[in-house]
Amino acid sequence: METDEDMGTDDEMGLVELFGYDKLERELILRQNNFSSPSPLYDALNDDRDEMTPEEAYSYSEQVLKSDGFDVSDIPGVNCFHQIQPCNIDYDYDMYKRYSQLAIDEYNRRFKDDNAELEFVKILKAMGQAARGIRYYITFMAKDLGDGGEIKTYQAVVLDGLDYETADSFRLKPPEDEPDSGSHGRQWFWKKNLCNDETCCI
Repeated sequence: METDEDMGTDDEMGLVELFGYDKLERELILRQNNFSSPSPLYDALNDDRDEMTPEEAYSYSEQVLKSDGFDVSDIPGVNCFHQIQPCNIDYDYDMYKRYSQLAIDEYNRRFKDDNAELEFVKILKAMGQAARGIRYYITFMAKDLGDGGEIKTYQAVVLDGLDYETADSFRLKPPEDEPDSGSHGRQWFWKKNLCNDETCCI
C-alpha cells in the first residue's frame, strides 16, 4: 500500500520527467528571476497558491493575450505551472543579453541574403515561464544595420531547454497603440510555441 510519502516521491519524479526539475528546483528557478522579494522557503513550498482566482485569471489572460506574454504583471502568492512571470533582468543581465544575442544571430543567419543585420543594444524587460526548461519572453533594443543603424525594439521567445537553447519566435515589438487583433495576428519574422490556453496557465 502506498503511503503519502511514497506518493509525494512519485509526484516529484513526474515533475522531473515532464519539466526537468522537481518542485523545489522549480520554485528556486522562478523566484531567483522574479521581481517579488523571495519569501522563506517554507512559504514558497507551502503557502503559494497553484491556482488563480477568477479575477486574477481574467486579468492575467488579458495581459498574456494582449502582449503575447511579453508584458505580464506578477501575481503575489500565486505560482502555477506554465504561469508567465516577470524577471529581474538585473539578477543576471548577461544571461538575458546572451538569449537576445541568440535571437539576433538567428535573425542575421535567416536574412543574410537580404543584407539584413541586427546589432544588440540593451535589454528592456523579460518574462519567464516553466516549459520543459524555462521559456523567456524578452524585449530588447537593437540597431538595424540594414536600415541605416536605426535603433528598434524587438521581442524574442527563447527556450532554455534541458539540453539546448533556441530562439523560437522573433518580431519587431508592435506599437503601443496597435489595436488588439488577437494573440497570433501580428507580424513575426518566425514563430513557434506561442501562448495558448494550455501553455500560459489561463
